[in-house]
Amino acid sequence: MDPAVFLEESGRARAARFRECLRVASADPSSDEAIHDLRVAIRRVLAWIAVREDLLGPDHRLCEARSSLKALMVPLGKLRDAHVKRDWILKTVPEGDEPSYLYAVQVASEVIQWETRVRKLLGARSTRRLRVPLPRGTGGPGGRLEAAILAPGLLRRLEREVSKHRESALDPTHPEALHRMRLAFKKYRYAAELLLPLFPNATEETSMRLHAFQTLLGTIHDFDVILAEANAFRR
Repeated sequence: MDPAVFLEESGRARAARFRECLRVASADPSSDEAIHDLRVAIRRVLAWIAVREDLLGPDHRLCEARSSLKALMVPLGKLRDAHVKRDWILKTVPEGDEPSYLYAVQVASEVIQWETRVRKLLGARSTRRLRVPLPRGTGGPGGRLEAAILAPGLLRRLEREVSKHRESALDPTHPEALHRMRLAFKKYRYAAELLLPLFPNATEETSMRLHAFQTLLGTIHDFDVILAEANAFRR
């Protein structure tokens, strides 16, 4: 399959999903599910832009869209983190423990702060008008080569980025190493998700395993952050 055709089809689907998730999240920024779905939709668009750039070369319109989407991800990520900490506190923190209470107050303030900012941001005209362009050009290293020929090389490069952090990530005293591995794996996973249709032996189970490992890394990172913040109130 021509890489330009493959990427145009996948890009159209991801752009449409982003617009739908943006509409839903704009209607209710306090919804954990809506914010989660919007962040995932943005990550899939960003992965699509990165893969397209690697196979077909850069496009200035997509570079602009990528900058806007990355800027949007910052407050969305802050709100998501605040929601995660709030939910953990509601399920875990014992009553009558003053340090835990003080931490809960801080997290409640963060939730209000970031929900307010995200509500304003998603309601802005510039955000509502945000679109993902779908260039039709086929210039660059991809040319008319089949996307299936180029995909393995791209995934191998992303896999090497993950492997660079594997040994240091095993050290529990350095959570920042696991965080770097998590970010590298996230890029690999979303690129692989996009390119899996090009691999005949790939199955739904393959995608599920990638998702499960990313979820595991994310959960570990969440608790690293929560434990560090909560511990600060006991000093």
